[in-house]
Amino acid sequence: MSKNRILVAHADLAQFIVAAFVAKGMAADDAAIIAEALIWANLRGGDSHGVVRLPRYIDLIDTGEMNPAARPVFALDTQARFVLDGNRCAGPIAMMQAIGAASERAKIGGLCVGLVRNTTHTGAIGHYAQWIAERGCIALIAVAGIPLMAYHGARVRSVSTSPLAIGVPTGRDPLVLDMATSVAALGRLVQARAAGGTIPEGWAIAEDGKPTTDPKAAAIPLPLGGPKGSGLSLMFEVMAGLLSGAPVLVPALGAEHRTRHTQNAFILALDVAAFRPPAEFAADADALIDVTKGLPRRDGFEEILLPGDRGRRTEAVRRATGIPIPMSTWEALGRLAEKLGIGLPPSIRNE
Repeated sequence: MSKNRILVAHADLAQFIVAAFVAKGMAADDAAIIAEALIWANLRGGDSHGVVRLPRYIDLIDTGEMNPAARPVFALDTQARFVLDGNRCAGPIAMMQAIGAASERAKIGGLCVGLVRNTTHTGAIGHYAQWIAERGCIALIAVAGIPLMAYHGARVRSVSTSPLAIGVPTGRDPLVLDMATSVAALGRLVQARAAGGTIPEGWAIAEDGKPTTDPKAAAIPLPLGGPKGSGLSLMFEVMAGLLSGAPVLVPALGAEHRTRHTQNAFILALDVAAFRPPAEFAADADALIDVTKGLPRRDGFEEILLPGDRGRRTEAVRRATGIPIPMSTWEALGRLAEKLGIGLPPSIRNE
C-alpha cells in the first residue's frame, strides 16, 4: 500500500457511501443511486467527481441546501418533453429518474427532450450519457449551475464549469464524451492543492484575477478555449436554466446575490431505431471507430484514443485492484465516519 494512498474495493466503498447518507436520513435506495454515480466516476478515473465529493454532499444536507427526503416531481409532463423539478434532492436521484423517462419516451416517439431543475450536484454526467447509450439511444446532456468559472475576459466567477456529455451506442462499448467547459474541473484544482506542486499555466486565476500556477492560490477556473468554453457555458444556462424556469446566474450575479447551491440539466435522447436499423448504425459506428484509431499518428503518440477509452481501461484495473484514495481524502472520510458514527470501509494492501 502506497504511503500516499489507500486502495479500497469499489463495493466496500459504495456501502460506506450508502451508510453515510442513511445516517443523514436518506432512504437506502436513494443513497445507492448516489453511491453508484460516485463510484462510476472513481472506477473510470474521474476521481474529482467520486467519493471525494461525499463530505461536501453531507455538508449540503447539514446546511439545508440538499433535502435527503425530497422527491422529484414533473412540472411539465408530455410524451416528447418534460421538466423534472428536483425539489433540492441529490442530483443523481433526479438525473436517474430523468434519463429513465427520456430513454423510455424516446423508444416510443423517437426522441425526447427533458429538463431537470433545482437539484444539487449531479456528479459525472458521463454516467448518465453512458446509461442512455447502453439502451440504444444517442444522448446529449448539458448541465448548468452556480458561477464557478470566469467568463472569458472577466476576473470573477461568472459562469458554471458546465459539463457536456454525449453517449453513442455502437456494436461494442458506447462512445462517451464527458467534458467540462473549463480547462480543468474545479475538483481537479482541489486535488492539486492536496497534492502540492504546481498547476499548468492557463488553468485558473487567483481571487484577485491574476494568473497563477500555485494550486493553493488558484481559485477560479478558466474556460476551455477562452470564449468557446465560456460561450458554451452561457448557452447551457439558457438551455437548462432559463428554459426550465430556474435561472441560476442572474440571481447569483445580480442584485439578489443568491448563494444557494443548485444545478439544472438539459437532456436529449434519440432512439437510433427511429431513424435507421440499429445494426446498420452500429456497423457504421464501429467502422468510424476503426478508421479513426487507424489514422497515422504524430510523433510521441503511441495510440489514438477515442472518448471513453481511458475510462474503460481504468475501470477494468480498478475493479480488480481497488479504487485508490489519496490520504487527504481518506482522512476526510475518517472524520466524516466518526461524525456519523459509521465505520470506514476496509482497505486493500497493494503488495
